[in-house]
Amino acid sequence: MAKKVVIGKETASKQAGQAMKKSTKTGVRSGLLPRGILAAVAVLLLGWAVAPFVAGAQTDSAEPTELRIANTHESLAAALTWLGAVKNIPGSTTARQVAGGDAQSKERLITGGADIAVSGTPFTEAETKALEATGRSVIEAPIQAVGMSFLVSGPRPTGIDLCGFVEQSEEDDPGNELPPDCLRVRDFEGPLRLTSANLADVFLESAVNNWQDPEFLALLAELPPGGLSMTSPLRPASAVLRSDAGMANLALGTYLRTTQPAKWSTRSSSLSLTPEPAPDATWPFTRAPAKQGLPDAVGVIRQWKTASAAVDVPAESGAMTMTTPLAAAQAIQAEAEEPPFDATGEANLRTDLYVAQIKNGAGEWLSVTPDSITTALAAGSGAPLFAATQNVPGGWPLSWANSIYAPDSGLTGVEANTVAAIIRWQSTVGRQRSAELSEGQLPDVLVAKALVAADKIVSSNCTAAGLKTVLTSDVSRFAPAGTLADLGETLWCDTPSDGTPVVEEEPVVDPFTGVVVPVVAGVSASSGSTSGTNRPLSASSATPSSASASVGSADFSTESASTATGGIAATLPPVKVARIMPLPLPGSDPRFDRLATLALGGLMFLGVRALMRRSGLISA
Repeated sequence: MAKKVVIGKETASKQAGQAMKKSTKTGVRSGLLPRGILAAVAVLLLGWAVAPFVAGAQTDSAEPTELRIANTHESLAAALTWLGAVKNIPGSTTARQVAGGDAQSKERLITGGADIAVSGTPFTEAETKALEATGRSVIEAPIQAVGMSFLVSGPRPTGIDLCGFVEQSEEDDPGNELPPDCLRVRDFEGPLRLTSANLADVFLESAVNNWQDPEFLALLAELPPGGLSMTSPLRPASAVLRSDAGMANLALGTYLRTTQPAKWSTRSSSLSLTPEPAPDATWPFTRAPAKQGLPDAVGVIRQWKTASAAVDVPAESGAMTMTTPLAAAQAIQAEAEEPPFDATGEANLRTDLYVAQIKNGAGEWLSVTPDSITTALAAGSGAPLFAATQNVPGGWPLSWANSIYAPDSGLTGVEANTVAAIIRWQSTVGRQRSAELSEGQLPDVLVAKALVAADKIVSSNCTAAGLKTVLTSDVSRFAPAGTLADLGETLWCDTPSDGTPVVEEEPVVDPFTGVVVPVVAGVSASSGSTSGTNRPLSASSATPSSASASVGSADFSTESASTATGGIAATLPPVKVARIMPLPLPGSDPRFDRLATLALGGLMFLGVRALMRRSGLISA
């Protein structure tokens, strides 16, 4: 009996051991099943992420979908007409403008943030070497005749008041010791004439009050009848300079140092600058009151404010800045159309605005006009500021030419054709219509240079891209309809014409130029600047019909390019991988985005699982 019991115990123990082994094997198998599923899913996800890279290497042309143009603020209005003209070329690329200073535009081209740049300052030796380090050289094509003047606000809040001198009575001044009173007669209507000394006193921040300068007052007395004078403020006008490096600073500095060398030296000495700084694209005198870009500078003047670091400082003694004729005209027109009261019922204070006349090298008082810009550039064969010191009757002293700078390789065939079409259109049709934008015409010598550059851009970029070129007089595939026929045979990349129409976006009215386009960088429909102003820079209703007709609803967009808010990297659009980075930027390549998504998803899964294990929600 006992023996049977022992045997029964051994049998039960043996059966229990076998059951445990079977259970363990079953558990292992059941654990292998979910792991196998996870492994399969991981392989599928990895294939989803990686397979497009392999396929793309065979089929993806890696060509950009748009031509990226790094522009200066002075060339924005002209660029709108170029792009409006070429937007419907069969198979042409869309275009994007990025506005900034001349130096910033060239830097974008160098770093790959733009395909071409527009600048009034040529490439420096350092900039040329930086571009060559990327395996490219630069090709220059003159594109625009620029003239700049001075937009001036009178002393706030009355503006420039003309007054007549009245001797005080013996009762009020028994000893005749007090100066005569100057009783207001009427507002000054212009023209406002500023000598180079007046401009130097303001922009070099001397202690001289430009409003009380005897020569300035003498010029005022010559204009109105009756020998009227001006009620002068106690302080000089405030300067509004440019913090973005470009031709505007270089031109102003060159003009002041050439015409007023003593005042330039005095300013240098006051800041203990040794040796004396030369004019440069960056304003050489530190702590100068400045704004980023032309729209901000003009907006401050229109708001009757200064460029002080403090926000909303009123220009009690007036202010002035360099500007294009078009921007000045838009600001003056917008101010004239300002309603008497704002939305809160408060009276709007209309700013007293003037575009100054200055003397040229021939000793003439001139206003900036398309003809005076054309005359100056023609006399100097395109040399900048030629009429400032040379005897050029009718020549505007602050004139120069902006150029397109394009690389000799790296553009696709379509991009090279688009750039060539822009240059050729602007050298012919656009040249004849430049007065519509208050600009001059390039002289023949610069037009010839531009046309040669267009051929070189096509031939060098097409060769680098492995494409053939075609010399033809039938430009219907490459240029706006009905244009460029007078040029005869022109050189183009032989790209297929697929007739794909350019997608058009909903247009708005650009408040800077008044043209119907997407909003221009640095200017919004509700604010003329980012300096605390609250009124538009110009009237949205002030749309030149000619410019609007030529632009239409051009298919391109603009981006802000303020280095004050993050620098170049903050505003770079997607660029080609090979140009600046070893990996594409997010959003520029869906294959890279897939792999990045998979990697981030895996990290999130591991993190969440670790947290759940620590909290005891799942077992290890």
